[in-house]
Amino acid sequence: MKKLIASVLTLVCILTLARCGKSDSGDYPATIMVNGTNYYSTDHAVPVEVDESVIQYTTSYAENGIPQKDGEANFNRDLRTPYAVVEDDRVVVLIDNEWIEFKAK
Repeated sequence: MKKLIASVLTLVCILTLARCGKSDSGDYPATIMVNGTNYYSTDHAVPVEVDESVIQYTTSYAENGIPQKDGEANFNRDLRTPYAVVEDDRVVVLIDNEWIEFKAK
């Protein structure tokens, strides 16, 4: 009987630990909405020269995780993060002094 109880407790502990690493909500990729389209971070810094006349700035933070309006981002609560459209399907965002590539899916 003691072995059965020990086995059940061990199984419960294993299942509990296996569940700890999973998240049901709140894990969204870094995203910014520009011209009605969401662009997702590729996590790649790109060597681009961005003309200052095309630089725009984030205007709001997506509290629910997914940007719903232009200029809204979900990766930085600080407003006025610089970004620029460099191609139809590509945006770059200045993060830690590097232009990070974001692509539309």
